[in-house]
Amino acid sequence: MTPEKGFEAAIARANHLIKLYELICDTRKRSVKDQWSEAFKKVMRWPVGEGIIRVDGKEKKSILVFRESCGIDRSHFAHNVLSELLRSSVVASVSAIDRLVHDLVVKHSWKLLTRADRDIPPRLKKLHISVFQTKKAIEHLRKDGSSRPGNLIKSAIQEQLHRDFTFQSPNAILEASKLLGIANFWSEVASHMPGVTAKKAVIDELELITRRRNQIVHEADLVRTKRHEARLRDISLKQAVDTVTWIASFGKAISQVVSTNVK
Repeated sequence: MTPEKGFEAAIARANHLIKLYELICDTRKRSVKDQWSEAFKKVMRWPVGEGIIRVDGKEKKSILVFRESCGIDRSHFAHNVLSELLRSSVVASVSAIDRLVHDLVVKHSWKLLTRADRDIPPRLKKLHISVFQTKKAIEHLRKDGSSRPGNLIKSAIQEQLHRDFTFQSPNAILEASKLLGIANFWSEVASHMPGVTAKKAVIDELELITRRRNQIVHEADLVRTKRHEARLRDISLKQAVDTVTWIASFGKAISQVVSTNVK
């Protein structure tokens, strides 16, 4: 699987969470009409005397209907409950970038290491792999002098990257660009983003998104307060959609920059 395919699959999951929110978040303003309720129960052969719960999704493109005996009501489908899907979509999109950058570094690391010493990115030279992994690569060569130990080295690099690096914040992603030896990284990424975008705008937006992600993951998205009650930070459908859409463009820009600079 290519880094790009993995990224697309992760972004698709983030978008799926948003779609679920749109389908099941209740937008209905009124209670169910008795005539509609009775007709529906008759079609479903549900008990005539039992109440039903109806939830209308966004723009009434979906309808959920439950028997009262399920033990749930419309409050379970309100924004303050289902906004967890929106929070999860933000987290999933940032995870998609993390995975993409890890995979891009792993994919190109061996290619870079086969260059002449002077042409290997200085930061990549400082990357350490375990003695055991080095031993395995040497043994592989001893068994077959014509073998190519690249996959073993790449696996060792992958293990260390996932253990020691998180590629989410601007500084962390810049570190990945140094591993790949890409100069003027942020300027190049900005040039591949939709519209006319300055590199500072890209860095600032990523900083905001990762900070929001950290609030969700590390603070349970609860407002910091000295009061006794727990209060969630709000998140809107638009905020979640904008975040996932921006991250999708950002990931594509990173891939384009890497493919152009690492050959």
